[in-house]
Order: sequence, then C-alpha cells, then structure tokens
Amino acid sequence: MTEPDTLQPTVPPAKGQEKSMTSGRSDLSRKWSYVLLVTGCAIALTLLIASQYQSSLGLQTLKELGRQTEKIGQLDHLQILLVEAETSVRGYLLTSELVYLESYRRAAPKIDEAIDQLHIDFARYPSVDIAALTMLVRAKWKVMSEAVARRALGEATPDDMVGKILMDEVRGQLARLRDEVVSEGRAIVASSSERFRLAQQVGAALALIALILLLILFTVVQRQFALRKRVAEMLASENERLESQVRKRTMELRNLARHITNAREDEKARLARELHDELGALLTAAKLDADWIARKLPDNTQETHLPRVNRLQRTLAEGIAIKRRIIDDLRPPLLKELGVIEALRALASDAPLEHGTQVETDLPDSAASIDSQRALTLFRIAQEAFTNAHKYANASQLKLSLKIDGTAAHLSVADNGRGFAPTERSRKRHGIDGMEHRVQAYGGNFVVRSAPGEGTTVSASIPLH
Repeated sequence: MTEPDTLQPTVPPAKGQEKSMTSGRSDLSRKWSYVLLVTGCAIALTLLIASQYQSSLGLQTLKELGRQTEKIGQLDHLQILLVEAETSVRGYLLTSELVYLESYRRAAPKIDEAIDQLHIDFARYPSVDIAALTMLVRAKWKVMSEAVARRALGEATPDDMVGKILMDEVRGQLARLRDEVVSEGRAIVASSSERFRLAQQVGAALALIALILLLILFTVVQRQFALRKRVAEMLASENERLESQVRKRTMELRNLARHITNAREDEKARLARELHDELGALLTAAKLDADWIARKLPDNTQETHLPRVNRLQRTLAEGIAIKRRIIDDLRPPLLKELGVIEALRALASDAPLEHGTQVETDLPDSAASIDSQRALTLFRIAQEAFTNAHKYANASQLKLSLKIDGTAAHLSVADNGRGFAPTERSRKRHGIDGMEHRVQAYGGNFVVRSAPGEGTTVSASIPLH
C-alpha cells in the first residue's frame, strides 16, 4: 500500500484580505443590481411600448371598421332614397294624389349629396365605376321625373321596364360595392387579430421575464430598507429643525412687517399733524385775509377786483377741503376719537356721496376688545377694499360686515362689481398684497373670492390676542 499524500493545513485569510473580498462581493452585487434594474426598466418600457402599440392598433382597427360601416351606411342610404322615391312616384302614378310625391321631392337634394359623397369615399375602389353608377342613378331619376311629368299633363305612362332595368342595375352596382367594403373589413379584422395574437405572445414573454427580475431584485431591495429607515429618521430630524427655523423666521418677518406698518402709520399721523397745524394755519390765515380784503374793497374798485377776490376765496376754501380730506386719509380722526365702528360707519356713509355707491352695513354696537393697532388695520383693509371696488370693479353696491367673537375680529367687504380671474390678480395685486400683509402681521387669515362678472368678496380675520 502506498502512503497517502500529506494533508496541508488550511490557512484562514487575513483580515484585510477578508475585507477586500467582502468589498469585492459588495461591488459585484451592486453591479448586478444595476444590471438587473436596467434590464427590468428596459423590459417594462418594452411592455409599455407594446401595450401602447397594441392599443393603437386596436383603435386604428375600430376606426377602420367604423369607416367601413359608414360607407355601407352611405350605400344603404342611397338605395333607400331611390326606393322611397320610386315608391312615391308609383303611388302618384296610381292615384294621381300629389301627397304621394312628398318623399320624391325630399329625396331630390339628398340624392345629389349621396352621389357626391360616393365620389369622395369610393374613388379608390376599382371594381365599380362610380361615374357609371352616377349615370345609372341619374338615368333612373330622369325616368321617374318623366313619368311624373306625363302624369301631371294627363298623358298615359308607358310600361316602366326601363326604370326597373335601371333600378336592378343600380342595386347590382351597390351590392358589388357593399361586398367589396365588407371584404375589406374582414381583411382588416383578420390582420388585426393576427397582430393582436403576436402582441399577446410578446407581452406574455416579457411579463414572465419581468416577474423573474422582480423576484431577483426583491432580495436586493430588502437590504436597502434598513438604510432607508436610518435616512428617513435623519430626514425627519432635519425637517423638524428646518420647520422650527421657518417658524422662527416667520415670526421675525411678521414682527418686522408689523413694525414697518406701524412705522408707516406713525409717519402718516405725523404728516397729518404737520398738515393740520402748519398748512391748516396758513390756509386759514389766507382765507381770513381774503375775506377781509373782500369786505374792505372800495365801492369804485369792487367791480374790477371783487371777482378775483371771490375766486381767491373759493380756491382757498377748496384747498382747505383738500387738506382736510388728505388728513382724513392719512389718519382718520374718527378712528382715534370714536373707535373703529364709527370710522367704518363714516366710510360707508361717504361712499354714496363720493361715488354713488350704495353700502349695506352689518356692524356691532361696540368693539371694546379691539386695540388701536388692530382697529387701524381693520379700517385700512376696509378702506382699500372700498377703493378697489370703486376704482377697478365699477361696483354699485357694497356690503360691509364686522363680526367679533371671543378670539378674533372678522371683517368682510363684498361688492357686485365685474370681478377678476386668478390670473388677473397675479398681474395687479399690490393693493390685495398690502391687505394680506397687514393681516399676516397679526397671524390672521385673509381670503379673496372673485370671478369675472360675479363680484369680489374680501374677508379678513385678525386674532384679538
């Protein structure tokens, strides 16, 4: 017996070699995953294209069959018209009653339309000469017309063998055309059925291959779930951080917008005070001086200078009125002295005088829970809505409403103007943006509902706290 070969001990791979082998297998698995994914996408795309192609073939076949049916219907329509006309003529020849000729007279223009349609639809059919068929139809119609004319003149009508021969020939021509259309339709159905069977077989094969690839990819996808879960947790944490930052930035922007709005209103109030104190004093003094000059003019100069002095007085009075209106627009005195309810009532009462607009109001008796800043915001929104209704909407009626509950004040201004589309608002929305920013500065809700010809409704809800 020979001695067996000496067995060599198995040396385990080094740690670095094992890591390298694992990395290699991972890279190979990833490459195969990409290959399977690309192959599966290609198969899915092929299935999609095949299904679209199959659907388009089916639709094309249906359209072709529909056209064939329409052609057969046209042939039947022409034959029915001839039969109805022939029956009508025979009834007239037998009874001499004109009522029987109604079908014959109605068929006359329809026969010409049917013949013209035959020339369009059957020009490519070589088995039947459409020109010869047209001649036969017109010859048949001529025979019927001559028979009607003889009967109308009281003459005897000969035997209608010629009309029968022509009608039989027309029927034969129409039957040959119908048979050819039916044969063409059967050929279309047969060709479409063959293409459907081929597409069905290809689709089944591709679906089987796609199912196998899905089963292979399933194991690869399972390995990605843990990583996706960790990524989802990281994204949730990051989203929460971003949302917190967005809330913080939103609050800062809201406070900034409120500060800018308040600063602008304070500047308007300062300007209103300056106009009232300085310009008002100057205009009043000038008005008093003009009145004094008018009283002190000598009698011999009044005829020359009094018209100009009177015009100066009117001009100063108009200037004082313009100054008062500007001051009221900059800082309504009623808002500060009597509150937002009276200021809104004054705004509603001035609309019929200035613009001829009828205003319906629905206001509470008091608004003690609304502070001065929110009251100014509500008044400015109503003022801007009134301006838009007069300037752009050409409204004739307005409805002003203010509701106060325990948490918010709800202002609504509705008009019956021309309204606007959302696309139109995107082009001209500076006034609406201003109202919306005022409401957002207090964390409220602002809604504009409008449509062309249906008016506009502006709704603003401002929290009281």
